[in-house]
Amino acid sequence: MLITTENREQHLRAHNQFYVAGWVANEQCEQPQALPESCKDNPIIVKQHEDYLNGYGDCVANGECLTEAYEQFYS
Repeated sequence: MLITTENREQHLRAHNQFYVAGWVANEQCEQPQALPESCKDNPIIVKQHEDYLNGYGDCVANGECLTEAYEQFYS
């Protein structure tokens, strides 16, 4: 599903805070946060970091899809 201004809030509310943090980090042009070495043996933190990276990556992919749709529309 293509996420636009109109459905962004609905999309983000369907995910946890770590996914949302990743999504917002990408929107703000931040580099993704790395998982600290000291946390790599904690499965809860590892899962939270995976959710964060999923949100970050989904935002990247969504931006690429929006750009492609824009280019197709205006070409």
